[in-house]
Amino acid sequence: MTRTCPSPKPPSDADQLHALIAAGGVWGLAPRWVPRGGYTLPTRSVLRRVETGLLIASVPRIGEEW
Repeated sequence: MTRTCPSPKPPSDADQLHALIAAGGVWGLAPRWVPRGGYTLPTRSVLRRVETGLLIASVPRIGEEW
C-alpha cells in the first residue's frame, strides 16, 4: 500500500503580499520621489485589512460594468 502525503497548503493572498513587500517588489509601483527607506514591515493583520479593502474595491458598483 502506498501512502500519499497531502500537498502543502498554497500560500494565502496575505502571505503572498507579505512576501512581495518583504522582497521590495512594490517599488515599481511608486514614483521615484517616494522615500525607499525608513519603513517597517506591515503585520499580517494590516495585510489582511489591505487584502479585504482591495477585494471590496475590485467588486463593481451598481451601474458599473466589469
